[in-house]
Amino acid sequence: MKLSMKEKKILYAFACPSHHNTVTRLKWLTALTIDPEAKRRMLGLARKMETEVDESWYEAFYHHLRMEMDEYRRLKRSLRVLKS
Repeated sequence: MKLSMKEKKILYAFACPSHHNTVTRLKWLTALTIDPEAKRRMLGLARKMETEVDESWYEAFYHHLRMEMDEYRRLKRSLRVLKS
């Protein structure tokens, strides 16, 4: 499954190790979102997580995503320090 950086950031903020809880949370966030573009993006991500991600390997996917995004934020912070 291929995720955009925006989708990864949403999952980094709102996902948890439970596949069912993550999908449910994304659907609730979709219902609470006012902006039509953000609502479309959230619903698309919720559907993608529900259909394309198998529950049996979701936990490994979740931990890999957290590791990847932690590294991304660390490198972004280092780049900001170098620019100053």
